[in-house]
Amino acid sequence: MKNHFVKCQVCGQEVKDLITDHLQEAHGLTVADYLSQHPTAEVASARLIKLREANPTPDPQHPPGPENLIISMAEIPFRLYPDVPTSACLPMPDHYRVPLFGSLGEDVEHALTALAFRRSLYLWGLPGSGKDALIHAWSSLTRTPAILRQIRPGADIEGWFFSRAFNEKGTYWEEGDVLVALRDGYLSESGRNIPYLVLLTDFDRAEKEQAESIRLIADSIQGRVDGPGGRTYPVLPGSIVTATANTAGGGDERGRMVSANLLDGSLMDRWQRKFQFHWMDWLDEEPIVQAKFPLLFQVYQQGYLDKFKLVTKNIREAILDDRLMGEFSHRGLCSILGHATDILTLAIRKKDTPPQDLFKKAVRAWVDGIPDRDNRTNARAMIDPVIAILPTGDVSHIDQNNPLVPGF
Repeated sequence: MKNHFVKCQVCGQEVKDLITDHLQEAHGLTVADYLSQHPTAEVASARLIKLREANPTPDPQHPPGPENLIISMAEIPFRLYPDVPTSACLPMPDHYRVPLFGSLGEDVEHALTALAFRRSLYLWGLPGSGKDALIHAWSSLTRTPAILRQIRPGADIEGWFFSRAFNEKGTYWEEGDVLVALRDGYLSESGRNIPYLVLLTDFDRAEKEQAESIRLIADSIQGRVDGPGGRTYPVLPGSIVTATANTAGGGDERGRMVSANLLDGSLMDRWQRKFQFHWMDWLDEEPIVQAKFPLLFQVYQQGYLDKFKLVTKNIREAILDDRLMGEFSHRGLCSILGHATDILTLAIRKKDTPPQDLFKKAVRAWVDGIPDRDNRTNARAMIDPVIAILPTGDVSHIDQNNPLVPGF
């Protein structure tokens, strides 16, 4: 059992698994203060360190070692739960970077502040603005256990909390996983009950009855959860309920989110924090694009990025000014550049010269998704002149065994 405990060098007390809470409560010390006084001291048990090594954090910049029990996102500190496995958290989005610039950088800073103080949170905004991605990244990086539920019209949300079941003895009430998570938390390997994060996506698609099922758990005053037989239970302190949506609860105001419903004003008022998300600034978007599509950068260097910076700016301004009906989120940009990578890869595998109009061909992957001809024509008129002068790609130095060349 000794490998379950770590000894405090201040008072000699043996603490199970993690000494951080003991340091704060008994001595008013942070881990950094403690290690400055006792540089060779252990802050985590041998068992817990072994558990961390078996479940590494997905971001190598934030290893879950005992020296790093607090991580930072956008300079906002968060507690790390190293005894929670990654399988209990939301997965880290590929090539994720915390947005720092422009309007979205400010949006994210507000949302992270709310998460730091464990507030119920309603995030709404343009499709592809990173609402769900931020919550996924936060859960993954902080090792916060999480449950994801998508709101689908007609689905039985009440079953998330409780439902009727039966066996050979008759019928009985069965508690749902959301009820259990919010009431009891996640039982970690070290025996702690760690508060859950519950993420509700597409919340503005909720029908009236579905939305009412969420009313209590979003409450900014008491935080309760419905149970069977009319019972309610207090939510475990520290639990977070977060919703993401494309509208602010007032229905479709842009003519693009026609499946969004009106949400009761008193329900919306229960969310402690409500923030709008905007599209990503190019200062954040460019390094992500370069990381996602390294083959394009290998062949076309900075030139193609400069052109798509202008394309992205022009298209998004036209959409926001109602001169173009459509959406051009980060996903839309990735559709174009992903298709360009596919076309380029085929040329390399066939040992052909890439087509001179490679990017013009690739733009179809997004433009053809615009639902009417006039808007498709307008979009082409803004894009084609910008990308028409891109140079022909030289792939003579790249063979199909290059690790940057995607496989089939």
